Amino acid sequence: MKRALYLIFFSAVVVVSACKKDNPSNNKPTNPSDTALTKLQLTQDSIYMIAQEDYYWNSFLPVYSIFNPRQYTSQSTDLLNFSQEIDAYTQLSKNPADHNLPYEYDPFNPGSSKYSFIDDGTVNGELNATKGDFGFNYFYTYANVIRVSLVYPGSPAAAAGLQRSDQIIGINGQTGNSIYITKLNDPANDAGYKFTSNAINNGSTITLQIRKIDGTEKTVTMNTKSYTVNPVVYSNTYALKGGKTAGYMVFNSFIGLSNIQARLDSVFSVFASKNVTDLIIDLRYNGGGDVETSIYLTNLIAPGSVTGSVMNTTYWTANMQNDKYPIIQKKLGPFPTGYFKSTNAAQIEKFSKKGAVNVNRVFFLVTGNTASASELTINNVKPKMDVRLIGDTTYGKPVGFLSNLTVNGHYFYTPEFETKNSNGEGGYYIGMPPVGTTATGGVYQGKRILENIQNDFGDTNETLLAQAIGYIENGVYPTSSTLKIQSLSTNAITMSDYQRRVLSVNTQSSRKNSMFLTLKGKK
Repeated sequence: MKRALYLIFFSAVVVVSACKKDNPSNNKPTNPSDTALTKLQLTQDSIYMIAQEDYYWNSFLPVYSIFNPRQYTSQSTDLLNFSQEIDAYTQLSKNPADHNLPYEYDPFNPGSSKYSFIDDGTVNGELNATKGDFGFNYFYTYANVIRVSLVYPGSPAAAAGLQRSDQIIGINGQTGNSIYITKLNDPANDAGYKFTSNAINNGSTITLQIRKIDGTEKTVTMNTKSYTVNPVVYSNTYALKGGKTAGYMVFNSFIGLSNIQARLDSVFSVFASKNVTDLIIDLRYNGGGDVETSIYLTNLIAPGSVTGSVMNTTYWTANMQNDKYPIIQKKLGPFPTGYFKSTNAAQIEKFSKKGAVNVNRVFFLVTGNTASASELTINNVKPKMDVRLIGDTTYGKPVGFLSNLTVNGHYFYTPEFETKNSNGEGGYYIGMPPVGTTATGGVYQGKRILENIQNDFGDTNETLLAQAIGYIENGVYPTSSTLKIQSLSTNAITMSDYQRRVLSVNTQSSRKNSMFLTLKGKK
């Protein structure tokens, strides 16, 4: 049985002497600054040394002297210079299943790392159930239509009365093309998009002009503040035709299990009391988080018959499998020889059923923001249940990080492991399609359909939920003509699926799509 998983507090501040020791002498820097290194240079050296040791695709990395991590100095802040360094080394690998593009190739942000990032601790706080923002997500459903897509309970947005489907028609006194997208050939670099993104994601105060779904308008002003995250945004049960009952839960973040276990148990206890026959788990905006929480949710979803069978296997970077990981050994160990080999029982997770819900079919509602620990949950149960995906292709992140790896006060996240399910399926780097196959991830069943964000969560006319309910009742997915969709403004400017996906990723802070694992050595 795999060891217990908790969020780790793993600090790996690497001094330059260690960097010099671990690199051949002919690879060491030989300039005068070696005797008086700046914090920027120390951190850049440390980032690359950690990557050379533990990065999942470190076999593609050149020696220190060729890569020269200290060359990245053109940005306005140290953090941006670190990010530029990370972007550089993450583009050196080649994925043969994706035209030899880098494993961290981001089609919506070429040249930037798809997974690895460094930040100021915001992500760590969110995993521990604390956020400090306005508490809502938004999306351009059309180039000139911005809607609130999600509101966190307890957030400033919730206190201000914002709801999913609210249309944003003004931001900080700006309206029209000042907040809309006019550069359709490059929406992510459009001036209106950038203004909106900066105001919502980087501001501390914001004034929004809102148009409700009934046509009424209101103006609200909010300040950012810290609040406790409740990722169970909505839950309900639906009595359906044919004696079927669906249990529906909108789950938006895999925060640490201790912060959410009681809430998950409560939701699934209600599902059990209603004798649900089908589960609908809404992960459309869930960018991932703690592996321990993913495993717990997997065991709530899976049928009791799978208890004791293999759920997944963790595969670590080659250095760790071959016992060549001095940084991790020093900080978290010691670990016994061979601990990180995929054949070691410590790396094999087995099902252990939780709760009283016992069903054989689950619908996952997904979009391009469904990532990491969310995809792990789907992949875990895929060989054991009738799994159906409704929505759009997921983000594509079968790899994960060590939590709280810090370098000179910055949190550094770079993939060290990947997971595969009991069928050996994984490697879904370009995402899980609602319908179709991937090179290494098997066959997926469901329906591809784009959400309209004109109905709140739980509304049976909401695009994705309606598809799941329709299938449960009738054995077929509803056609769009059978859905009750709100009328649209006649001047709505449509965007292509690609443009929508670009904005879907960018407006939801994809760099925070994460899967975190804890290591516990013997002390």
